[in-house]
Amino acid sequence: MLNGDLCYANRDVDRVRTWNNFFTDNTRSARFRPWMPAAGNHEIESGNGPIGLEAFQTYFELPSTETDEELRNLWYAFTAGSVRVIVLQNDEVALQDGGDYYIHGYSGGRQLALLEKELRKARASRDIDWIVVAMHQVMISSSDANGADIGLRQAYGPLFDKYQVDLVVCGHEHNYERSLPVRGVVSGTETLTPNPVSTRTDIVDTSKGTVYMVLGGGGVSGTTNGSFFKDGTGKVITAVTPNPGGGHTSTYVKEQAVWIGVRDLDHPYGFAAFDVDPGRHRGDTTTMTVTYYNVNKPHGDLSVFERFTLHRRRSDG
Repeated sequence: MLNGDLCYANRDVDRVRTWNNFFTDNTRSARFRPWMPAAGNHEIESGNGPIGLEAFQTYFELPSTETDEELRNLWYAFTAGSVRVIVLQNDEVALQDGGDYYIHGYSGGRQLALLEKELRKARASRDIDWIVVAMHQVMISSSDANGADIGLRQAYGPLFDKYQVDLVVCGHEHNYERSLPVRGVVSGTETLTPNPVSTRTDIVDTSKGTVYMVLGGGGVSGTTNGSFFKDGTGKVITAVTPNPGGGHTSTYVKEQAVWIGVRDLDHPYGFAAFDVDPGRHRGDTTTMTVTYYNVNKPHGDLSVFERFTLHRRRSDG
């Protein structure tokens, strides 16, 4: 799973070459396994289709059920074993202005309707134990970089809570961070601060709370692992104001980041692996073991930064 900003083609003069280099770099892996991407803000290219995402929409053939040509391949879902993965395109609901165009609200609610339909169906299924959402912009961040986005918290938070989403994986921030399990919001917070339901970071019952992961160590040079706030706070974008000459001015509000779980302050690059044990019988406990690997400079050797386990009861109990 690639959580957006795949190759930054929108920042290059020769965008086709940049995309070709991306696929050349990845072909040793992609020829043996599917690579399932989410579109991020740097996939929004000026002059490339009605909302700037036509390159992404053309390069990838994804299991999209969207019938509108303008919206095809931007959100979709697939099943691997007992895991249902729902992939979203966050620029529609995120407030932050990050691509060549500002494309907030472009589907008229169609993406949110599909999200709730998928969540309802997955949680009601006796064949699906785990619900994982993959997307680009973040709902949690304690980094002084992009910050969390209240647009995502408003649109997605109630749905993720209602249908007990187990895991949300994002990109956007160029660092690694994960939350404590959270459910609902801290009462009275302007930023809709996610409410932690446990302080454990080694073993998590995801039927009680959702874990959010920022997996932003894919390889870009502008890393942000040195930008974490050291005082237990985070920042959240709460409004955008259009500028007369183009672009937007963002308003940020600080919050007490009571949801902070684990952060990697020392290493910029890495990836996560997810191993699911379905259990042995109906109603058994199923586990998902998550291992986060550092990709170390200068030669790319791997080391384990952390390993933790999510668990919940099987849905066929």
